[in-house]
Amino acid sequence: MRIVLLGASGQLGSHILPRLRQDYPQAEVVGCVRGEGFPEVSDALHLLQFNPFQDDWATLGQVDVLINCIGIIRESAALDFEEAHVGLTRRMLQHRELIGSPRLIQLSALGADENSPSRFLRTKGLADKELLRHPDTVVLRPSIVCTPGTMLSRKLQQLQKLCRLTGGILPFPARMLETKLQPVAVEDLTELVSRLCVIADKPDVVEVGGKEVYTLNQLLLLIPTCRKIISFPQAGFNTLFPVLSWLFPSLLDREQLVLLQQDNVAHTDRSEMLLGKKMASTIAFWVAELA
Repeated sequence: MRIVLLGASGQLGSHILPRLRQDYPQAEVVGCVRGEGFPEVSDALHLLQFNPFQDDWATLGQVDVLINCIGIIRESAALDFEEAHVGLTRRMLQHRELIGSPRLIQLSALGADENSPSRFLRTKGLADKELLRHPDTVVLRPSIVCTPGTMLSRKLQQLQKLCRLTGGILPFPARMLETKLQPVAVEDLTELVSRLCVIADKPDVVEVGGKEVYTLNQLLLLIPTCRKIISFPQAGFNTLFPVLSWLFPSLLDREQLVLLQQDNVAHTDRSEMLLGKKMASTIAFWVAELA
């Protein structure tokens, strides 16, 4: 069996690649990385420098399972949501026969919907819809994945620093305090990806969330320096947002503002059926990230 992983150096791919190698020692597991700056890329390590947006897909050879972990949460001049999500999905489908018609496993996002007000979730939804028109494809839709330094934990850590300056008092928009999130342990996600490589009777779409559902208010209360949260009207925050995003550009952008105003909760029945167990708790992760 030959498994190729796109985005092997990313937040998710860097955890999925060693799991695949552990579970399938007799298989050839190839991790693909984009761009320069990867001196470790070599045949011996089964890492391949491959840019799926520019390079010749014949470079991949014959593939049994192709896993796409590439995605962006923030657009740049070099890559926007449309190209990163919909464009790459179309490239996979366009070149699928060339590389041996492999099973396609796509890492999407919980809440992906072609009608979403979020451009991130809308393009994820459009990409998923296009992929699922084809046989032997599966879409995994995880909530926030608990990996060290993930975007949510970085933002909570920034708020932790802010609380030191405000004496532990944290003003926060009321609507966002009630937003529900269901982060997932990275170990559960990697195990699901691994199992979907070989399972015959696979589902088309799998939502992935952890054991606990948190409100954003509950996560904020885990910040050690936060003594008191003061809520204020969401409308006022939306009005002030352009100024706040200018003052704190790394804390929140317009797209993330949209995402944090809608619940992100999974139906985990399929995940638990595939794993044969309940989803793992993520409390210890958040406590450690904010310690």
